[in-house]
Amino acid sequence: MGKQTISNLRPKRLLLIWGGFDLLLLAGGFGYILQTQTVLRNQITPARTELTPKRSPQTEPAFSSGSTPTATPLILPTATPTPGSSSVILATASPPSIPSTSPFVADNQIVIGYSVAGRPLVVYQFGDGPLQRMIVAGIHGGNEYNTILLANKLIHYLNKRPEKIPKEVTLYILPALNPDGEARSHNIYGRANENGVDLNHNFPVAWQADWSRDGCWHYLKLSGGDRPASEPEAIALMGFLLSHKVEALISYHSAALGIFPGGDPPDPTSQRLAEAVAAVSAYPYPPIATGCEMTGSLADWAAAQNIAALDVELTNHTDPDFKQNLPILRVLLDWRR
Repeated sequence: MGKQTISNLRPKRLLLIWGGFDLLLLAGGFGYILQTQTVLRNQITPARTELTPKRSPQTEPAFSSGSTPTATPLILPTATPTPGSSSVILATASPPSIPSTSPFVADNQIVIGYSVAGRPLVVYQFGDGPLQRMIVAGIHGGNEYNTILLANKLIHYLNKRPEKIPKEVTLYILPALNPDGEARSHNIYGRANENGVDLNHNFPVAWQADWSRDGCWHYLKLSGGDRPASEPEAIALMGFLLSHKVEALISYHSAALGIFPGGDPPDPTSQRLAEAVAAVSAYPYPPIATGCEMTGSLADWAAAQNIAALDVELTNHTDPDFKQNLPILRVLLDWRR
């Protein structure tokens, strides 16, 4: 009976010994895996010390209505396009560490650059004809987030109805030129990019670092940048427009002021496009005059590059005006110089 008890205990003791040995091996293996993952992460994830860290959507940006922000000089990714560059589609640019605000994953995406905080600037292409058209939204980020909603609805619409694009036309839609501002907040604090720059004052035409607020948006003291085209978002869009030889552009804004042709005085070709858009919409044209003297705007810069360009203001700051803009989309697609 005693021998039987001892013999019964031996396997249990061996199991305990082997079990302890297995635990030691498991702990050592787990530590090795963690160490290996750390090494691989350091090798794979590119350093982005030149980028401003992401702010949470509810955090106010590092500028206020009582101070004028200064744009921090940027070290742009080497694959970021410059105006006139032929290599604008960034297939080899470093992937951002921050996910895109765009809800779409599709074959017709083109990343044309990155925001200050590393978010991709995604353009959607429809058609492949020689006549190039473009829609730009979200230049004022979350302050005019309904323009991003409109662009996303147009993308959904055209993804389901590719036959709406004439064979001789290519349409590009950039739903969010300022994804950092849109991610920051859907109010006045989402208007500027991550450097505190109002992107619609950063383009190299009639540019000023500061400007008169008479009749202009004035809720925060924003900057036009420390020089023309100082911001990577503006650089990326300029390079894309020039290298793709876009002939007509609509830049969506909000709210309520109407249809603004590019140029000062207005460019005749842009005026003709504005009249065609006004004929199918209820947006005011001529636009409501507030006395604001625009500096460094996208539409004015595009008009100076012989691109028929418009600012179209939606009815308010919340509704995307999708149905009202389907006829405008048709005009843009059918418009000829």
